[in-house]
Amino acid sequence: MYATSTRENVGAMMASDAVREFIDQVDAIKEGNGVDVLLHSSGGDALAAWKLMSILRERFDQVSVLVPFMAFSAATIFALGADEIVMHPHASLGPIDPQIQVTLPDGTRRAFAYEDVAAFLRFLTQEVGITEQAYTQPLIEKLFSTVDPVIVGGAKRASELSTSVGERLLRVHMSDADGRNRARQIAENLNKSFFAHGDAVSRTRARELDLQIAKDDKDLERLIWEAYLGLESYMSLRKAFNPLQTFLDDAQGAAALTPSAPLTLPPNAPPQLIDALWNQVAQQALARLGNPAVQVEYLQINAVIESPRVASEHSTTGRITATRAIGGDIQISMVATKGGWQSTPIT
Repeated sequence: MYATSTRENVGAMMASDAVREFIDQVDAIKEGNGVDVLLHSSGGDALAAWKLMSILRERFDQVSVLVPFMAFSAATIFALGADEIVMHPHASLGPIDPQIQVTLPDGTRRAFAYEDVAAFLRFLTQEVGITEQAYTQPLIEKLFSTVDPVIVGGAKRASELSTSVGERLLRVHMSDADGRNRARQIAENLNKSFFAHGDAVSRTRARELDLQIAKDDKDLERLIWEAYLGLESYMSLRKAFNPLQTFLDDAQGAAALTPSAPLTLPPNAPPQLIDALWNQVAQQALARLGNPAVQVEYLQINAVIESPRVASEHSTTGRITATRAIGGDIQISMVATKGGWQSTPIT
């Protein structure tokens, strides 16, 4: 099993740091020429996907990828290297067009893909009908004033790399002349035939795209869904990570943020009583300032690589502190104290 977190507010992706963990898994398998990998991920680094699948292909003659729910972007690229992809009816693959984060002139960041540039140019020439250079040049200059030309070049290379890696992985098991030709077309279709990076590829659509989707098997589908539900629960995938909610779920944290009751003075109270009450309020405030800040620990499971032989996970642990300002606003601070891969008990 290889899973990266798809939990809201817990960013994780397929990356090269998983390579060493995969090697431990492969080395732990002493017999057999086949392996099944249950995969759940929203994607990541295409070259990491290539390296991870290459490790498996060097060791095993038969590789199957089981997708219970989600295998997008680089996870789809990884799956392309399998002899068969077993998709649950709830499962989705995704396009392999790479997304690049760019900083716009106003300082905001957005995802950017080369196909966005290609779509802009098609809009000018096909929709608007602008073809003469005298008219297209100012519009292209306007585009490059928003996005650095070097970034556009980088996006183009990333797009070509994605297609190339997808094609290479497909050719691992599509080695005859017809298969090699189809591999190129499949990779290009996954890169260029979608209008959005998040466009889900269902099992039916995957078959239409000529991917190596296994025949329906209800017993196997039930098993991989049960495995996914266990993973979903362990990684808290259905519960968004909310630092304030995590702090308030702790009894001490909730007490620390409880606002003080308003001071209500009786009508026509004597000045001595008013002074005594205000002194009491001031002393309570000073006492609270002298107390150490409440710290609530948090845990994020970022990735899991597990088999009956070896198990490891990438996690982040830390502490959350929160304070209530005079105006009532709550200020939150998070400090990560530990993170990285570590061996875990086999469940």
